[in-house]
Amino acid sequence: MIEEMVSETGKGVFRGIGYLLSELLFWRLCYVIGWPVCKLVTFGRYPRRLHRERAIFRQHNAHTGFTCAAVGLLIVVALLLGLSGNLPHDLPHFGGAGG
Repeated sequence: MIEEMVSETGKGVFRGIGYLLSELLFWRLCYVIGWPVCKLVTFGRYPRRLHRERAIFRQHNAHTGFTCAAVGLLIVVALLLGLSGNLPHDLPHFGGAGG
């Protein structure tokens, strides 16, 4: 009985921590980092501002923000790898002079 209560409480705590990490890290921080990159790469075309009423009826044009957050996550991971010194030093060279 006590073991089940502790087990369920632990599951709830870990779910809460996971939710906070995903909400704060991915949807807040990564979106803020990825949004301007998406704007620059697409020359201001993505993400477009849509009214919520229109987005309901045009699901294919609706912007969820996942792409911007995913781009931000890639940037954060690359920065962390670069700062930790774990990026590969000998990347393959394509073309160019020499061998």
